[in-house]
Amino acid sequence: MSNRKTTRLKALFQRPETVLMPFGTLPIHAQMAERAGFEAFEISGSMTAWWTMGMPDLGLVTLTEMVQHATRVARSVDIPVYCDADTGYGGGPANIRRTVHEFAHAGIAGVHIEDQQEPKKAGGQSGIAIVSDAEAIGRLNAATDARDEIDKDFVIVARTDGYGAAGGGLDEAIRRGQLYCAETDADVIFYEGLHTWEQIETAIAATPRPAYAIPSVKIGRRPTLAELSAMGQSIDIVPFILAGVQEPWKLLVDIKSSGEYGPMDEYYEKLNSYRGTPYDMGWGEVFARPTYREVRDWEEKYLPAQLHRDYVNNVNSED
Repeated sequence: MSNRKTTRLKALFQRPETVLMPFGTLPIHAQMAERAGFEAFEISGSMTAWWTMGMPDLGLVTLTEMVQHATRVARSVDIPVYCDADTGYGGGPANIRRTVHEFAHAGIAGVHIEDQQEPKKAGGQSGIAIVSDAEAIGRLNAATDARDEIDKDFVIVARTDGYGAAGGGLDEAIRRGQLYCAETDADVIFYEGLHTWEQIETAIAATPRPAYAIPSVKIGRRPTLAELSAMGQSIDIVPFILAGVQEPWKLLVDIKSSGEYGPMDEYYEKLNSYRGTPYDMGWGEVFARPTYREVRDWEEKYLPAQLHRDYVNNVNSED
């Protein structure tokens, strides 16, 4: 297997089986995904806006801000990182080209670019409008040409919001997906916000290229991985960090409601019960790179003995 992250990500999209891909934003989220054994990680644009900027997903995060953030995520892991690139941060050919170059140079293995008009809206919300066929094709061709100048394996995913756009629907989404296959060299088609698994199966079956959909949150439980593979879903994103919003919020509400520290003590007890199991992560330091052990080894390798720290004779020693 190639060590190049772009090549590895491209191969994941081309597999006949659906690949589960954790979907989050912070370096620690990517590190969790890698440590748990997943082969790639996706940076969510919406969650990055919420988690790192405190902003809604309305295209307010700039290219520079997103690339700086994505660079930290990509450097934190050895698995490929795939990233939301909105409309290409400006939508014009020059903007698109710069977007692809910046993400590629940041160590990201692929991006998806959508066909929304600017200012964009969050996927699945009302008020979505999409650009003309010609403008969408131009965006994608600018992206793939920029890709080919740097790394032909850098993955370009064409996202269409044709389903949820004003006047849109399943037929428009499929028409867009087929158009992007016919008129561009995008590697993958991404259908945003479809409302039923039957719609998703229909759209993917009509798409002559690797494809996947992120369905509406109202769709209910997903089919099994075998069923998703049979319908041709290329990847299936796993927004596992929702628990990282819901659980801290619940804990804060419980503490405030009780007026006591007690709910926090109860949570510590729960964490302590995980010791020695696969769920044990302490305060999260197990995901950090370099590890504390690596830092200690480097100190002992590169510093003279008289400068070595005493890791043994103190109350925190685990030796």
